[in-house]
Amino acid sequence: MGIEDEISPADARGSTPGQDQQAAGVGILLQIMMLVLSFVLGHVLRRHKFYYLPEASASLLIGLIVGGLANISNTETSIRTWFNFHEEFFFLFLLPPIIFQSGFSLSPKPFFSNFGAIVTFAILGTFISSIVTGLLVYLGGMMYLMYRLPFVECLMFGALISATDPVTVLSIFQ
Repeated sequence: MGIEDEISPADARGSTPGQDQQAAGVGILLQIMMLVLSFVLGHVLRRHKFYYLPEASASLLIGLIVGGLANISNTETSIRTWFNFHEEFFFLFLLPPIIFQSGFSLSPKPFFSNFGAIVTFAILGTFISSIVTGLLVYLGGMMYLMYRLPFVECLMFGALISATDPVTVLSIFQ
């Protein structure tokens, strides 16, 4: 099989490199529009003191609506291809502001006065929660209540869920 016999992924889909660039441009534009809409909606919710719908939930609803429209779209170049997830972009540009936003908005005096309790609950509480969650998932798989996973994967799932759950609870209570 020679080089001329190989088919590029763009040719296999029936699209040209120009169409791929156009789809990528439209995808970036749609993602920026969703981000701006999330900021505006969060501002409107705060300004009108509508606390029944948190900003994170409003952003989630925007994503669900756009994702639903992407799934039912029947265009020549599907909208789904416009929303490609790139790990490098997420880890380099989106994750650092998410992580450090809470640190910048935190007042230092209450944080440092409760530093011992915070560290204790953060480390010991997350560790205990990880073990308990992993064991419960493993036992649920053993009793055929859910998909059965190996013990190490259950512990990894427990660590993942236990690490994100306190962050979610704190963001809701904030």
